[in-house]
Amino acid sequence: MTKTHQKETDFRQDQKVVATIEIDDRGQDFIELDVLANGVLLGDSVMFKNGRLSLLGVGALDGMGYHTDTEIIQNRPSALRVAGQYVYFYNTGDKKPLPWNASTLKYPVRKIKVAKQANRFVK
Repeated sequence: MTKTHQKETDFRQDQKVVATIEIDDRGQDFIELDVLANGVLLGDSVMFKNGRLSLLGVGALDGMGYHTDTEIIQNRPSALRVAGQYVYFYNTGDKKPLPWNASTLKYPVRKIKVAKQANRFVK
């Protein structure tokens, strides 16, 4: 009897980096996260390796001033006022949760900018 293994989907494949989120680091192992066109977040931390997490949005911890992933991906990222807000994210393979049920990074955003180094976190 042979076991069949499902091939894991690589959510990074054929995707373009559209924005970079700069985080207020405070001693963490990452200060920038790249956002792919499909919302997948990539960075130096093991937490963001292999496209495991996706962007849900950026906003205050109480949900005020919230910008959706679509807004960040499709608009000019540098035009959004996000300093001091937080990154909401979810597991890439899961169904998108509502923002108030999503996990947030505990480090605030400094700014979101247009990506300058495409695919630097894809190895």
